[in-house]
Amino acid sequence: MNRISAKRGGASSPIFARSPAGLERTHALWTRSAALVASLALVGAAHAELLTFETRPDGANEAVRATVKLDGTSYDIAGTLAKPAKPPSGAKALLLETQPSDEVKPLALERGLAVLTLDVGKLPDKARELALRDVLGHLRGALKIKRVLGRAQGVDADAMSGASSAFDGLLLHDANREPAAPTRYIATWGADAYWREKPRVEFTNAAPPNGRRFYLAGIASSTATANCVAPINARPSAPALRALFAALDHWTAKGVAPPASRAPLDADLAPSQDLKWPKIPGLPAPPEGARRVPRIDADGNEAAGLRLPDLALPVATFTGFNAQKDKKGPPCAAGAAIPFAATKSDREKNPDPRPALVERYGSRAYFVATMRVIADKLVKERLLLQQDADAYVAAARSAPF
Repeated sequence: MNRISAKRGGASSPIFARSPAGLERTHALWTRSAALVASLALVGAAHAELLTFETRPDGANEAVRATVKLDGTSYDIAGTLAKPAKPPSGAKALLLETQPSDEVKPLALERGLAVLTLDVGKLPDKARELALRDVLGHLRGALKIKRVLGRAQGVDADAMSGASSAFDGLLLHDANREPAAPTRYIATWGADAYWREKPRVEFTNAAPPNGRRFYLAGIASSTATANCVAPINARPSAPALRALFAALDHWTAKGVAPPASRAPLDADLAPSQDLKWPKIPGLPAPPEGARRVPRIDADGNEAAGLRLPDLALPVATFTGFNAQKDKKGPPCAAGAAIPFAATKSDREKNPDPRPALVERYGSRAYFVATMRVIADKLVKERLLLQQDADAYVAAARSAPF
């Protein structure tokens, strides 16, 4: 086990190298590590002190353990470091995530980035920003990283936003604060952000030049099924996140601007009590309380934001809210998905004002062909990767009619 670099036998294995790098480089990294820890020990209480940063082989990855001291208390941070199969030909880049996920990681590795996952969940909320800013700032120099991207959601996304000076680019989901310039960022959020007990902070003005905002229409962050009345809205956000990560990577590496924001502005929102919901059998009542939410179409689906192919050509009504099955049980954090009837006769048996699938699309062949057109358009707009477009079309071939 080594600090900064993991040692196999007598050779050093820095983040991007799979071949022996020589004892001279190992000694240099050890020297930088010692200087790093010594310099951090001098900072004041408003900073994080990095006591150790160690890696060891763990299968194809590296296991990571860091110890950070904040306000006199030491915290252990565990994680993993995954290396790209092919070291990058250009400047070295790193993606830092705060939660393990396969939504973006494989794509980052494919694009030549190393991926460092650090679980900062044991740190107090107010300490996460300090840890990310000060620790990452020093690791960047010690590891000779040219570009650092970050990805997080919720309170971790807020911490990354506060520590934005340590990053070149950020992909943030459901953050209540945005990074300061010049750090480039892409912010995303889903339907549940408007309907939860404490709705998200509204950003109804245009994003600044260093940022983009994408509302993932009809997608709920949680797919937990516990204590929910209606079927769960399980639409994945991963296809959008992959495309947006690729855009962020290109933006920070080559300076190529990402697609324009797709998020509700003031005119796209309405008081929740003003929405005209169709009388859909089985649709839970929307949560009470004053809030502004995205406007809906005749099916009850959201009209603004980034509409992925399965919402642009829907087979159901997708909401960001559900309802508790047992009022004494835990809250239902998921959204709801109320499928369209397959045929007109099915729809009339259980009165449903929404046109049935056959009424809408006629045949599966038409549905598949239209799905291809919609998906390919998003690919051209750089809002969907080709492999995800193909996956939507493949799924359309199994449409329930």
